Amino acid sequence: MASLARPSMPGGPVASAERIIAFFTTTGTLPRVTADPGSEEEQLYRALKRMRILHRQGKSNQEAAALLDAGCPGWANGRAFGSDRLWHERRDDLIAWTQKNGRPPHRSSGDKTERSLASLVAAYRKHASMAVIRSASRS
Repeated sequence: MASLARPSMPGGPVASAERIIAFFTTTGTLPRVTADPGSEEEQLYRALKRMRILHRQGKSNQEAAALLDAGCPGWANGRAFGSDRLWHERRDDLIAWTQKNGRPPHRSSGDKTERSLASLVAAYRKHASMAVIRSASRS
């Protein structure tokens, strides 16, 4: 597919993918909808949303998709686990929280930190199970 610039992807899909990866590397998260129209994160979110749509339709720019696959595995479905640094930091938080409280965190907790850690565990389990499924389907 041609690398044409669109309003949702200024500079084209490859440039947008590079900016999304830089954002992910810096923040540890994919761009999200923000209340600040015109912000960098909002622009990157629009680009990511457009790339996901094209990816689902089988029309994505292959170079941009390959960059995102390498820099933000799981970008297409919103589950990115490409940051080892972020995982290790959060893993240490999870271990400390679990040792302090004597139990794993619960998603239904009223505590924001506990919910965040519980979501991390759930997302990581899902990611790990999908990797096992993909690995088995390749065999």
